[in-house]
Amino acid sequence: MVGVCKIEISESEDELKELLRDQKTAGNKEQVHLLYLLKSQQVESVTHAASLLGRNRVTLERGLRKYRAG
Repeated sequence: MVGVCKIEISESEDELKELLRDQKTAGNKEQVHLLYLLKSQQVESVTHAASLLGRNRVTLERGLRKYRAG
């Protein structure tokens, strides 16, 4: 199914909250926010996160690919 995310997020919710506060650029903040939403299970899919964040699903998936790659 499109937009359903199968990703292992190694950081804890608390670590992601801290990272979210420390981000300086909008792009980085958006990426950490996406990871936080997924980790805390506030969203069920990338599609749902995209609608909450006001971004295109493909844009968020591109960021997740970079996260997976390290």
